[in-house]
Amino acid sequence: MEEWEQLLRKAGYTLEDVDKAFTLKKEELKRKKTMREKRPLGEHIETTVGKFVTMKQSDYPLKMYVLQEMNKWQYIRIGYYIVSLKKLKEEGKLQIVWGQFNPTFPKEDLSLLLKKAQKEGIIDMNQKN
Repeated sequence: MEEWEQLLRKAGYTLEDVDKAFTLKKEELKRKKTMREKRPLGEHIETTVGKFVTMKQSDYPLKMYVLQEMNKWQYIRIGYYIVSLKKLKEEGKLQIVWGQFNPTFPKEDLSLLLKKAQKEGIIDMNQKN
């Protein structure tokens, strides 16, 4: 059994609880019209957000990728939400947090996420420059 599975079980949670938490996060994303973006020198700006797609990582179900339009649909952000193992371990809380490091993907997952984004009209993989 993986460490994360043990932590979930010890705190009284199941993967179904994780799925419910991710569903709530997706509902929150649907309502948001703007987001705060941190710039390299530490300043924050407010920018518009649009359509998005999500997908749980195939081999780590505590991580959900997000691909979303932003800044008047001229840019795309790719990030992820993840169950905080620290909160789970220290406080027994199931808390979903925005990933603070660059997302890493199994190759197949990235391909599937891009296909979902294309299907939703967020990106055009056939566009020529």
